[in-house]
Amino acid sequence: MSKVIDSWKNGQYKEVWVYSKETENDERALCGLINGDWGWLNYYNEEGDAGLSSRNPNYAGTDNDNKTMDFMTNGELDPYPLSYVLPAEQVMKALDYFEKYHELPTFISWHDDEFG
Repeated sequence: MSKVIDSWKNGQYKEVWVYSKETENDERALCGLINGDWGWLNYYNEEGDAGLSSRNPNYAGTDNDNKTMDFMTNGELDPYPLSYVLPAEQVMKALDYFEKYHELPTFISWHDDEFG
């Protein structure tokens, strides 16, 4: 069983990937995107999977309220709904949990992105 972590930082922006790799064919991965004190998570069961993304159960708005925060992915700033956003400390705790247990942390509210 091996764990792979890939991380980069550009100023206030950070992208962290944790790959489970329990077996050779294990493609599970958890990505954390950070903007200063805030971040969000995206989980993939396998390559090409629509995945799951974090949701903030305390956010009063909706996914479609046009309120966003920028996060850097692949060197580009992209806006994501504020409903996805959690404190960066919680995002890092979730990444650590996934690295240690190879399971999705139950203390995160997940949304199945396949169903919109």
